[in-house]
Formats: sequence, structure tokens, C-alpha cells
Amino acid sequence: MTTLAELSQGVWRDLADEADPHTFTTIQVEDFIRGGIAELNRASPTDIALDIPLVIDPETGAITQFSYDIAVALPYLVEVIRLSDGSSFSLSEPVDGWVGSGGYDFRKTATGGVIVFPAWFMNNFDGTTFGIRVHGYASRPLPASVVDPTPSPETGLSPDEEYTVRAYAKMAGFDMLSHDRSLFAQWQGQSNNTDVSPTQMMQMAAGSKSEWDRQRGLIRVVRKFW
Repeated sequence: MTTLAELSQGVWRDLADEADPHTFTTIQVEDFIRGGIAELNRASPTDIALDIPLVIDPETGAITQFSYDIAVALPYLVEVIRLSDGSSFSLSEPVDGWVGSGGYDFRKTATGGVIVFPAWFMNNFDGTTFGIRVHGYASRPLPASVVDPTPSPETGLSPDEEYTVRAYAKMAGFDMLSHDRSLFAQWQGQSNNTDVSPTQMMQMAAGSKSEWDRQRGLIRVVRKFW
């Protein structure tokens, strides 16, 4: 799987900035990549199904924890799963907090969300026979720096997702060059791009923005809601 360092090298190639030292610093390129992953999460979050690890007293079989942190930021379905055969039925949807049979509450957090079940529901729930599964959308994590820790972390992106992130990074880099004359002059000389005029750079920036806008439209998903 592609590492952040390898993805950064790809971004430098896209920006015609392969000379060492690069015009764009490692920190700047990483920021472009993280911005691309953030935009990818907005347009096309990961659809996941997560089984909640119910905390059960081994002696009594009673569920002792009613609140669970889950890696789901935007849930759209909560199911009860029969462990023996995988059959399922959905729980009632939350409306203004608690509702009737099978009610639950959900709160979004920085790392996903917290789902809370009322005590009366869990007290009557057989965790040895049934499980609870949450369907929803999760955000891809933003990778740590290539400098610390070493070796470079993996991005966790598929080839298609990597292409999308690189399209965003290229747009962000060319946009910066088109608005920063000092950086543009450095890029011209340091990366042997002296044949590119400021006007041409404006056109390259506009073209990369159009490419990003088109790619963002292609990856956008219609989300399900509860």
C-alpha cells in the first residue's frame, strides 16, 4: 500500500517539482495531501458496518456498559443481529433523543461517534444470543508526518482514492504558484521551469481546478440517512 512519502513524491511529480531540494516543502505537500483526504471524506466517506463490542458480565450474562465509542461519524441504520444465523431487524430510529422500543441516542465526536442505549433496553437484551451492528459513514484518517514517525506511514488509500487526492494536491499547488510570485520565481529556476510564464501558470492553475472539480463530481456519493 502507498505510503505518505511515496504519495508525496507523486505530488511533486504532478507539480513539476522533482528537483532536490524541492520548491514545495515536505510540510506544504503533506498539507495538500491532507486537504485532499479531507475533501475526499466530504464527497465520498467510507461506508462501513461495525459490530458493537458489547461488554457482558461473564457470570450473570448481563450487559454492563450502555455507551460505546464507534468509528462511525454518520450512522444511517442500527440492527440487532442473531449470532446463530446472521438474521437481523432494525431498531427504532432516534427522534429527539429517546424513542420507544429499541431507542438509542447518537452523538458525533472528533474520532467518530458515541452511541448510547437506554438501561431498560440493555437490561432486557440477551448479548449472548444477539449482537448490535451500526451501518454508517466513516472518515479516512489523516496520516502522520513522513518525518516523525519513521518509516513513513501508509495512507490506506485505494488507487482511485490516491488519484483523487493527487488531483486536489495539484490544484492546491498550482493555485499557490499562481498567487505567490516569489514562490513561482523559485519554482521556475529551481525546477527548470523557466519556459513557463505567469500567464501560462494561471492557465495551468485553472486547468487543474477544472480537473479537480470534475473528479470531485465523479466521486460524490448520495448518502443514506436514518
